[in-house]
Amino acid sequence: MAGNTVPGINSVDHALRLLSLLAAQAKALNVSDMARGLALPRPTIYRLLATLQAHRVVVPDGKGYRLGLGLVQLGEAARAHFDPGELARPMLEELVRESGETAHFGVLDGDRICYLTKVDSPHSIRMLSSDGWRGPLHATGCGKVLLAYAEPALLDRIAAGPLEAYTAHTCTTPEALRASVARIREQGYGEDNEELLEGLICIAAPVFAAGRIVGVMSVSGPPSRMAERERMRGLVLEAARRFSALLEGEAASAA
Repeated sequence: MAGNTVPGINSVDHALRLLSLLAAQAKALNVSDMARGLALPRPTIYRLLATLQAHRVVVPDGKGYRLGLGLVQLGEAARAHFDPGELARPMLEELVRESGETAHFGVLDGDRICYLTKVDSPHSIRMLSSDGWRGPLHATGCGKVLLAYAEPALLDRIAAGPLEAYTAHTCTTPEALRASVARIREQGYGEDNEELLEGLICIAAPVFAAGRIVGVMSVSGPPSRMAERERMRGLVLEAARRFSALLEGEAASAA
């Protein structure tokens, strides 16, 4: 190989591109389709298919090939080792050190927000919650962020109500909830201004992977300690950005 190319890297790249091409199709592809789609010679496609078939990640289907069950097994193994809550913990701990407030990482769980991981504020007065706590989407900063970036059908379902009033500040009408969600999409972050509990402010930002929201990071504390809103927003947005980069396989400190 010419230049600084590392032996074997091209083959790995070609194989992964081939798998991605098959994954994007609803039907089996023949060798000619693959050669055109990847701009590779047919002999190269045949060699790739022979190797991938030996590992059961592609299988023959009529005159073409499709993805095999070997990928399902690899996917299940990857899922078993993937714990986003634990991956988030070091960033939540840093967020607590920088903000002084309680930090959470949550995900969508049906029609509720579920906190997978919580790191407590060092203050004696702090938010009472726990790992696994589930809360309403319409009355929490984290929940509204999830509504802002989830499928529109979820917002439609939640807005249809009933929208329980937890405090005098809770969004209890479809119009108020939709307006709040629209602001989140424009701003890129959400806030809960004593909407779930009197005396509790939350600032939350979305975490993305592969272009889709996978969770939300937040800090929560009393109004007296959350007065520096711009600073708190910046901390939460940066933590969410870094976690998104980590999930995307980039360096967490990338600019």
